[in-house]
Amino acid sequence: MIPRYTVPRLGRLAASGLFLWALVSLFQPGVAHAFNHAGNARLLSSDEAAVIKHPVLGLQRSAVPIALGFAVDTSVLADAALAANLGVRWGLEAGPHRFVVGARYTKFLGNDILADFVTSQEPAVKNFEIDFQGPSAYALYGLQLGRVLVQAEVRHWRYQTTTTTATGAVVLNLIGHLSIVGELGVRFKEGYPLRGAAGIRYAGENFGFSLGAAYVDLTEPLLPINDGRIPVLPAFDLSWTFQ
Repeated sequence: MIPRYTVPRLGRLAASGLFLWALVSLFQPGVAHAFNHAGNARLLSSDEAAVIKHPVLGLQRSAVPIALGFAVDTSVLADAALAANLGVRWGLEAGPHRFVVGARYTKFLGNDILADFVTSQEPAVKNFEIDFQGPSAYALYGLQLGRVLVQAEVRHWRYQTTTTTATGAVVLNLIGHLSIVGELGVRFKEGYPLRGAAGIRYAGENFGFSLGAAYVDLTEPLLPINDGRIPVLPAFDLSWTFQ
């Protein structure tokens, strides 16, 4: 006589075995292809805890490594928006542990252009000036667990206002060099508590890109749409690493 619950028990046993196999493969160190190549060390709206090992030309970061984990970098997107910037970062990978610290100085050079545009569109505005310049600094710690990279970032900058953010991120390598990225953090400033992003990232040997959406919840009274409120912005990047 065949036991009445043989099939369901076998099904549960197979499901348990599949789950255990998935866990083993997920945290198997030898298959984390996406993290063998640091690229431009950018995720979506935050940095990746990684050493920049080769010269890279990218939208969010272009960098040249110097020595001993140091690299000089700039944001091409910010430069194109007349926010000239230059930074230096240092990174170290010790087994599964990753440590990064960096600093940057930014100076906005387009105040006259922007002021002329605003006053031409809004005659009631007689004086418009943006004091967007100053230093910023950041530190990251990351831990690579096979196909998973978890990390924490603390960033502080002094531009028009002084702001500090803390962001946690998880990167899951799906297949090959393709990963999904999730970020969630807090901005220590009244009225802007939460921030985050989600999307995909490809980190190839040379070509890399990321695409997603970032929750920013910004308010700019001069914008003529949605009462000046910007809840979400696209997060994207393209880069090429020279090896």
